[in-house]
Amino acid sequence: MQRIQHIVSDLKTFAYRPRQAEAGDSNFPLARALDAALRLVGHNLGGIAVTRELPADTQVRGDEAAIIGVLVNLLGNSALAVHQSAQGDPAIRISALQEGNRLRVTIEDNGPGIPPESLERVFEPFFTTREIGQGLGLGLSVSYSVIERHGGVLRAESEPGKGTRMIFDLPKTA
Repeated sequence: MQRIQHIVSDLKTFAYRPRQAEAGDSNFPLARALDAALRLVGHNLGGIAVTRELPADTQVRGDEAAIIGVLVNLLGNSALAVHQSAQGDPAIRISALQEGNRLRVTIEDNGPGIPPESLERVFEPFFTTREIGQGLGLGLSVSYSVIERHGGVLRAESEPGKGTRMIFDLPKTA
């Protein structure tokens, strides 16, 4: 029952957006947004070792619901890649560190990686490497726009056979 309560609460946070809310309107701990995202994609993470390396202070400024959406998308993509990979010991590592007045977040998986020709296009709207009917190809494009609205950049680093890293940054609170 407590798990259901958390999921309903997370969905309410994820879905609720006051009309006046714009990026930068609220302060929230990234750790809380990450907890919510992990609960929302928990059913996809079965059998995957998920590790977190976060600083004590993860307070950032922005649209918490939108950031939860970005995290859900990135974690969901990583989980799918890791499950589709034949590699042993599936793992996703989430880390963050403060760089000046920004918090840099990295989500890294040990999936099959992204071929160079696809890596150049991953943020294009409607680009997908999934089979027909398995995705619209909008998740990374929308996530890129959300991070851009927060004054940051979402970038992908990957090497085929060695996994993928998705990196973005958010403004720290003053």
